[in-house]
Amino acid sequence: KARAWFQSKSAVSQFIDLRIPNQEICAIYVWFIPGYRCPDTKPAPAGKHAEAAMTLAASLPTPSRHRKGSQSPARMKSIGRLTGALYLLLAIIGGSSYFLVSETLIVHGDAAATTQNILSNEGLFRAGVAAWLVTALIDIVIAYLFYWIFAPASPRLALMSMVFRLIYVSVHAAALTSLFDVISLIDQGAAAGMPDTVLRLAEAHLNGFMVSLLIFGVHLMLLAVMIYRTGAVPRLFAVLLMLAGGAYAGDTFALALLPTASAASGYIDQAVTILATAGEIGFLLWLLVAGIRTPHIR
Repeated sequence: KARAWFQSKSAVSQFIDLRIPNQEICAIYVWFIPGYRCPDTKPAPAGKHAEAAMTLAASLPTPSRHRKGSQSPARMKSIGRLTGALYLLLAIIGGSSYFLVSETLIVHGDAAATTQNILSNEGLFRAGVAAWLVTALIDIVIAYLFYWIFAPASPRLALMSMVFRLIYVSVHAAALTSLFDVISLIDQGAAAGMPDTVLRLAEAHLNGFMVSLLIFGVHLMLLAVMIYRTGAVPRLFAVLLMLAGGAYAGDTFALALLPTASAASGYIDQAVTILATAGEIGFLLWLLVAGIRTPHIR
């Protein structure tokens, strides 16, 4: 009978011509569209099947992530502190991997020294590669936590921010395959005889990492906009994160446009270090100590 009803042209026309009350349509929209808010309008005249639609809308439970007040201040503080703790762990592991392995073992332009450093400190090199993998996993969790925090108040920006952070992780993970190629050469006993290849692979990872930082900078700028709009943390951190994101993006463009040994390139590296430290470290320490307030659109 149901199939016959839907195949009936008159029945389909009746279905399309239904004038379901706006309140019931809004209830359905709220369920399927994150962040949708019903306007204050009077319901339209009910049609023939409005009673069935009202029953359907009433039977739909409101998703917990959209319920007003579902994110209590205590819970938001806990999630904020968890995010800060993961961010601190990420900074420690990622910073150690970069400065102790990528900056110490790799000598730009000197294939023999780079290969010798890696072979003499093979355990450190392998630990550095493993640490990069751990940072990728932590980044994925942090991306989700930021989305969970900001999606109720700013769903589109929260989604864009999460996507950019996940793309950043993907680009860097792809660049890490170059370091696995170095490990393969070590395992085969061929690294000592192929120093140029070792240096090329090591620098390929660094170049891929620099490209990923451009995308990470965009993520930070989107995060800064959400913080500024929602007041989840003091707006000072929105400014600092915006500057840090711009510094990351500028550093990547400087790598492409300026000679590595130029004075301007050195100044940009210093600016990135200062701005990234002030923005990211300050932000994660605030999250770790004070947590985060329930975001809302101002």
